[in-house]
Amino acid sequence: MPVQNTSSEALQAYLDTAVALAREVGPAFKDGFWRTGQFASNSDYAAEGKLGNEADCVTAVDRYIEQTIFARLRTIYPKHRFVGEETTAEDGNGYEVTDDPTWIVDPVDGTNNFVHHFPFTGISIGVAINREPVVGVVYLPVLDELYTAARGLGAHLNGKPLPVVRPPALTTPTSLSQCSLVTEHGSDRSAAVIKSRLDSFTRLLLDKEHGGACLQNLRVTGSATSDLTLVAKGVAEMYWECGPHAWDFAAGVVILLEAGGAVFDGAGWWGVDIPECDKSPQPFNLWNRKILAIRHVPDLPGKPGSGRELQRRLAGELLGHVQDIPYSPDGGH
Repeated sequence: MPVQNTSSEALQAYLDTAVALAREVGPAFKDGFWRTGQFASNSDYAAEGKLGNEADCVTAVDRYIEQTIFARLRTIYPKHRFVGEETTAEDGNGYEVTDDPTWIVDPVDGTNNFVHHFPFTGISIGVAINREPVVGVVYLPVLDELYTAARGLGAHLNGKPLPVVRPPALTTPTSLSQCSLVTEHGSDRSAAVIKSRLDSFTRLLLDKEHGGACLQNLRVTGSATSDLTLVAKGVAEMYWECGPHAWDFAAGVVILLEAGGAVFDGAGWWGVDIPECDKSPQPFNLWNRKILAIRHVPDLPGKPGSGRELQRRLAGELLGHVQDIPYSPDGGH
């Protein structure tokens, strides 16, 4: 079922289903966040280690929400495919990507935020068709923010069109010195990975006299899903990360694109042997675990299309200062 052959009515139906599911599990999410209701006791809550890393955890809320969503979806769409963070993380990420409609769910994105009562955490429900994301719902229950989008149908926050910040209040950045970047340190705490990330952050923040980008602001929220919503809203210019999985950004990418943003492959160029003439931001691939997202950029006065050109220019400027971190793609690629 190629994306171009999927009707607006079908996409709207998928979107309506995703919204209904997000709202259905929202109360359980808030119960878990505040340790009330069915998650009032520590034994019910059960935060625990995952993937052999003490800093990475999963909770009973993750499992409950994912199981609830997939049980409903298997009844409604028995022939669709399903990818969820907890199920795929437990079985070694051994799923196969196909062109079939695929529901991609992160039941609690920003789990570390969740267990520490930091409100940038939520539910992400995306749909991919022909391997491309086409429907996205991100619900941040604690903040009472519901982001919704489907390809060609626009993006909304609590029913209002995105981006929330619009021209003329939304400026036209022409360099990284005018940009806020949201990123994450990730769950991989090996020495080589941490050094690579910190070196990239240093080059981005360093002043231009010493070879840096003089990035205006660097933020770490603890949630890739929340990062993408900030960019879609227009309150952050960019999001870059190597290492997240498809469930971390499938829904958010649709929301950002429908809000006028742009998404590119996030593999950095620092230290690679690529001629300057060949350095061009590459198309985003949902399964490659590397992402660079840029908010809607207004055109310069009298220059139609310059906003899109600036998005690519900013992407190239950032990629020139960050180092790629190798990760195996998702879904058997």
